Amino acid sequence: MPRRLITVLQSEGLFNDAAAIVIFQAAVAATVSGTKLGAGVVLQFVIGAALAVIVGIAMGWLTRLITQLVTSMVARSAVTLVIPFAAYILAEELHASGVIAVVVTALETQRHARSQDAAERVTRTAFWDVVELLATGLAFGLVGLEIRHVIRDEGAAIYGMIGPAVAVCVLVFVVRFAWLGLLAISARKRKNLLQPASPKEVLILTWCGMRGLATLALALALPLTIAEGSDFPARHEILVIACAVLLATLVLPGLTLPWLMRVLKASEDGSHEKDAARLLAKRAQTAAISALKEHDLMKELPADKVALVKEKMTRLHAELLDGTLKNESDAEKRQRGRELAIAVQTIALDAARQEVVAARSEPGMDPEVADRVLRQLDLRTMAMPE
Repeated sequence: MPRRLITVLQSEGLFNDAAAIVIFQAAVAATVSGTKLGAGVVLQFVIGAALAVIVGIAMGWLTRLITQLVTSMVARSAVTLVIPFAAYILAEELHASGVIAVVVTALETQRHARSQDAAERVTRTAFWDVVELLATGLAFGLVGLEIRHVIRDEGAAIYGMIGPAVAVCVLVFVVRFAWLGLLAISARKRKNLLQPASPKEVLILTWCGMRGLATLALALALPLTIAEGSDFPARHEILVIACAVLLATLVLPGLTLPWLMRVLKASEDGSHEKDAARLLAKRAQTAAISALKEHDLMKELPADKVALVKEKMTRLHAELLDGTLKNESDAEKRQRGRELAIAVQTIALDAARQEVVAARSEPGMDPEVADRVLRQLDLRTMAMPE
């Protein structure tokens, strides 16, 4: 799939999840309390989003401060597990959107990532991949248990829920197609890269409007009873509809999307992405060479590495000038050469990582490409001997 379309899906996914959860919370609160929703929910969303952005920026700043003060890599990784919950709870206490606060916190933390945290990035990525897999599996498992209870409690009446579920699934696709069509029309006038630009792209993005973990979480979050003690209205029907939407938007498109891409001839060979990665790698290489030529750039390196590199290079340079290396054994010469090679690689890799981290925040830069190049540099750094 063209990388631009993936970026569109990821960008709208962040907003859609945040907006859906705010609307969901307002609807559930109104149902439980017996009140009606009005135009005030729009103002509530705007105020909640603004407060959430402020909370997210503040928590992002706090995260940067903690990671600078804490020396343990394990502790810094643990902070990334605690901070999202802290941001969510704080935002909810202020009656703001917890989801938006978490998203902004993550974006701020990533935007101010430090180039020298190579080992931490590799460890943290692996850790969160495992957490995401476990959380998704747990959510699907819990929904499966809920549906089992629904089938047991409803019996034959569950067949009557199939019609509304199918209607909602069709409506989901129709509304998404209409909305993306309007965006495509407006994109022709403004040339926005984050909008579909053709009917082909509208169809692809409509088919890719998959519902996943957020849908499961919201379905599971439905309360069992309302304020007066009676059962939450239509809770079983909502669970069935949620599972139907998952099947219709996740399983069906997931199995047929490759076929649709081939039919529409919309697939790419990845050459554009490879070219972008190659250019970024070239920039990193140029930065590394410049760092080796200009010692002033070593000011941005950690103090211990700067002192080590300068000491080794000064000593080796002096010994080369006065010829004392002539009296050293071959083993000693190899050891000194090895130390110099490590020192040079340290300077070069740190400068390359700084360049990639800075490039990641530039307009027009694909974060996925930058992360891929940065990961290669991180792995190369971790493979170096101390």
